[in-house]
Amino acid sequence: MLKKVVVPVLILLVAFGAYKLMNADDAPKAKPGNAQAQSTQTEKADAGQIPKEGDENKDGEEKKEEQPASRGRGPMGTGVLARQGATSVEVLAAKPAIRRGQVQLFGTVEARQQATITATSTAEVISLNVNEGDKVSKGQSLLTLSADSAQETLQQRKSALAELEAGIRIQELKHKNDLASLEIDKELLAISKKSVDRFSSLNSQQLSSSSDYEDTLRTYQSQLLSVQARELTIAQYEDTRQQLLAQRESLQSQIRQAQELVDDLNVHAPFDGIIAKIDIVAGQELRSGETIAQIYNPSALAVYVRVPMRYRLDLLPISDIKAIDRNGQAWQARSIRPINETGAQRLTLEPVAGSTNTHLPGSHVSVTVSYPIAQPTVEVPFTAVYDQQRIYVAEQGALRATDIEILGNTKTGYLIAADAITEGESIVTTRLKNPLTGMTVSVARANTGAKP
Repeated sequence: MLKKVVVPVLILLVAFGAYKLMNADDAPKAKPGNAQAQSTQTEKADAGQIPKEGDENKDGEEKKEEQPASRGRGPMGTGVLARQGATSVEVLAAKPAIRRGQVQLFGTVEARQQATITATSTAEVISLNVNEGDKVSKGQSLLTLSADSAQETLQQRKSALAELEAGIRIQELKHKNDLASLEIDKELLAISKKSVDRFSSLNSQQLSSSSDYEDTLRTYQSQLLSVQARELTIAQYEDTRQQLLAQRESLQSQIRQAQELVDDLNVHAPFDGIIAKIDIVAGQELRSGETIAQIYNPSALAVYVRVPMRYRLDLLPISDIKAIDRNGQAWQARSIRPINETGAQRLTLEPVAGSTNTHLPGSHVSVTVSYPIAQPTVEVPFTAVYDQQRIYVAEQGALRATDIEILGNTKTGYLIAADAITEGESIVTTRLKNPLTGMTVSVARANTGAKP
């Protein structure tokens, strides 16, 4: 029990002794003959009012200089820490002027003309004729495929078409023959009809047998059926012909499709462009619909960026909005439209004519968009703006908060609307941790023109 009491007491004594020792080292050693003067100077130092030699105003009063608070080494410090002095700040004189705004944004590069080439049938890659990044011309061979099934299908459909066309020709010849035979059949029918009439008259006069009349009548009826059958065949010919012609058109369409499949075995570039990606290798077996390569037109690239609504670029002539990326590529605004769901504006940028573009579709790029600002603005550093809506002005040794509207950026700061700021006002540029209106400040350095 005694040990638990003695140990904390010893620790406290050691800490107190160390504290007294550190404060004794920091205290100035007074000379024997100057004890009273040293005591007076110490009291003034504690009050922060040591006068500087030769610094007096015209009324003969001593100018008091504010001394920084001593931090001390002990937990309580010296007496100077009991008072908070004015915060030293740097200020900038407000200079309204017409300026061109800038804003740095990130966008996505997209190709407005691009194509994904896919396999139209099962095939094997025989050879690759280009590499990724190669420039190609319209119609240039990109790769060669092989597919026996496509060739066989094409040959089968061509054979079917030849057979069908032969059938159409046979039907046409048969129709001509039916037309000629119909005339003969009609003449034979007329003859048979006369025979029937004659034997009918003879039979009524009992000059011929009944069997002769019946034979003649059967011949007539048979000839009549023959004429009727041939007329029916002739009447059906046109419908039969239309059916055969429809079958021929269907086969011709199938042949064209099969021919396209065969032609697709030698893949060509659909337009002038750059090979963005190749997804296959030589010797690979492809399935129908599998991606082979991707090609894009470098002259049809565009960068799409989102611009905060506060910049209101939609109110400016589109030709006045320009941009430049980190590679020095120049871009010109093409269109701008609002994006309702995000409260932003979608800006479309196109490469300036004659410029070389090295970006790939789908890549991200940082661009600095520049645009004119019609109203006067004041340029302030980034450190001067709080919460994107407020700055502080040093006025008669104290801070005053001022609401602002950011109209643009520069490389080093913001461009804020000048309507809420008086020319020459001292804008605080030092970044303060917890600034408040009325907070005491002292100007350590001011740019030319700043009000004290």
